[in-house]
Order: sequence, then structure tokens, then C-alpha cells
Amino acid sequence: AHGPICRGQITDASLEELGRREMLSLPQSSFALSAPVSAMRGVVRSGLAPRMGVETMEGVGPETGNKVFDPVGFATLGGDETLAFFRHAEIKHGRVAMAAMVGFLFHINHIHFPGYLSPTAGVTFEQLSAVGPFEAWNMIPLLGQLQILWTIAGLEHASECLDPAGHYTKGGTPGNLKFLKNFWDTPGFTKKLTEAQKAEKLVSELKNGRLAMIGIASVCAATAVPGSVPLLANAPALTGPGFALPFGTF
Repeated sequence: AHGPICRGQITDASLEELGRREMLSLPQSSFALSAPVSAMRGVVRSGLAPRMGVETMEGVGPETGNKVFDPVGFATLGGDETLAFFRHAEIKHGRVAMAAMVGFLFHINHIHFPGYLSPTAGVTFEQLSAVGPFEAWNMIPLLGQLQILWTIAGLEHASECLDPAGHYTKGGTPGNLKFLKNFWDTPGFTKKLTEAQKAEKLVSELKNGRLAMIGIASVCAATAVPGSVPLLANAPALTGPGFALPFGTF
């Protein structure tokens, strides 16, 4: 019904008329393009879905030359779930190693509780402190050893099974123990920290755990094979066997 707007006839009225025509034509074009655009949006979203990559994981720093240290190529095995499993295992073993190193340092400095570990068996904490770490384990009565192993098994079960929706292989955060409300950060050290401070401390935990794994492995090696760790050669505090079975030594 409206003729074309010719060159030389552009006025305020003609511009208003042109804008009105374009607005009237928008619903048809938008409906026509809605299906393809939605489909393309779905493809883009699926293609850009966040994936765990070893290059973006925390823990890279000057200790590793600001590069990913993976000479064996573990990060190339499997998919995202496998990589998440490796990171969870690294964090968990780092935590265990840190606890082991602290316990070892307390032990060799003869820092111990007073009194009896087991009045029934006549075992005192002082007696345990006077022998090597694995000899001390063998002096613990069987029921005490079972209690320790049962506690470890309970924590392991809880960390793997109490939060199935947030499991690290299903998109959860590797190493997350916050669902263990009575175990995670009982003193409340992290309650007043900002997100940036928490992230910094998580990286510190990861790096300290790596160092502790190297440290406790060195202690075990130096105890089992004298001279295998030059810095720990002839260390007087490294006594007794270097390894122990759950209910005996070898």
C-alpha cells in the first residue's frame, strides 16, 4: 500500500514511516528464524560446556616451572571423570601424608600423651614414643588397631558415598569434604575467609600435601633401605622397620 521511499525524499516523516515498516516486518522474520537459532544455541552450549582440563587445574607454580608436571602422562588417561579421580586422590593422599609427617615429627621428638594407651594390655604412650613408628603400631593391641582401621574406612566411605549428587566424578569438586559437617573444619578456620582467601589456601593445601608425600616417602625409604636418601643417612631418629602390615611387620 505504501510506495518506496526514493532518494532525495528523505525527511523526518519518511524516516518515521521506514521505521514503522521495519517494526511491522520483525515478527515474521523472528518467527522464521526462531527454530534455527534455538538449535544453533543448543549446539553452541553443548560445544562450550565446561570441561575439566589439566591446563586449568590449580597447583601449577614456580615449583614445577609454571608448567603442568606430568611426565608419565596420567592426565591423558580416560576422560574428565578420570582426571577428577586423579585430582581427588592427589588431594586425599596429600592430606594423609601431612597428617603422617606431623605425627612422625611428634613421635621422634618424644611428644606424647601421658598415661596408658591400653591399661588392660599395659601399654603406655611413653613406651610407644621410645620405639620406631612401625614398632609402635605393632605394640598397639589388636582391638586398638581395628578401631583405627575402622575409623579410616568410615571416613573413606563417607567421602565417597554421603554426597552422591556432588561426587567428584559427577561434576563435584575433588577433595570436597564440606558435607561431613562434624568433621570438616571443626574449629571454623574458614568461616570468615573470603572466596579469594579460600582459593589461595586450597592451593597451599595442595602444594603442602605434595611436599608431605615426598617427605613421608623419603622417611619410609630411608628407614627401610639405609642410605637410599642421602640427607637422611644415619639419622638417629629413624629406627625400627620401614614398613608394616596392618597386623605385623616385614
